[in-house]
Amino acid sequence: MVSLAIILSLGIASRWSFQGFTPIDLVTVVVAGYCLSSVAMITNDIIDLEIDRINAPHRPLPAGKVSTVEATILSIFLAALGFLAAISVDLITTAFYLGGLALSLLYNTLLKRTGLPGNIVVAALVSAPFMYASLEAGGLGGPMSVFSTMVFLAVLGREVAKGVPDVEGDKAAGVRTVAVVFGKKTAAAVASALYLASAALGYIPLIYGYVDPLIYTPFMLLLTLLVVREALLIVKRPTRENVLAHKNRVLGYMLIGLVAFALGTLGI
Repeated sequence: MVSLAIILSLGIASRWSFQGFTPIDLVTVVVAGYCLSSVAMITNDIIDLEIDRINAPHRPLPAGKVSTVEATILSIFLAALGFLAAISVDLITTAFYLGGLALSLLYNTLLKRTGLPGNIVVAALVSAPFMYASLEAGGLGGPMSVFSTMVFLAVLGREVAKGVPDVEGDKAAGVRTVAVVFGKKTAAAVASALYLASAALGYIPLIYGYVDPLIYTPFMLLLTLLVVREALLIVKRPTRENVLAHKNRVLGYMLIGLVAFALGTLGI
């Protein structure tokens, strides 16, 4: 997912010219993005080991399939590999890699237990590749800036919703998620509002002529229907089972949005 997002984002932002990037550069950027994402997830699992013993005992670390030492060594190796890949491309790539690495470590060590502030950092990290693509293409603005904001809001909603099934473990660990502080129903309502706002932003490219309306509009209409349905489902049934299934569906909706932007900008 990370690799696909990076390549499509650079293509969309550059109007599919990939100006300034050789094929080797593109592969290297993908390696750096993959390493950064992997390091963030591994360190998160290491730090959340006690929480996961309650919320997700099936994961490799709490299940004893991987030791914390092995996970730490793998994380350090991937962080170093990603840095070498980033510095071989350009300064913007290096800056985004180091910034992303610092933010992910800050989130995992200090901000995760803060609830909403931590959720905002996660949303920023996930939307960063799209802002990166805009900067590499010559500056902020254009379709990728819109999509980056859409992703930020959608991921923020997903992070808020993820607190619903994890209330017991989060309470025990002192994590102040929206669901813990204000209740599951409030968390579901906040997540739904963020999803709807994200979908609404998807119509901005049509207004500014960033995309081909004949190609882009059907995707956006489908995405809007799916998001509205999802928002209603999570508000009506903020249960553990529903939210766990909901997390994966939201990732699928973001992929639909990315494909819509990719196809919609092909002839523009």
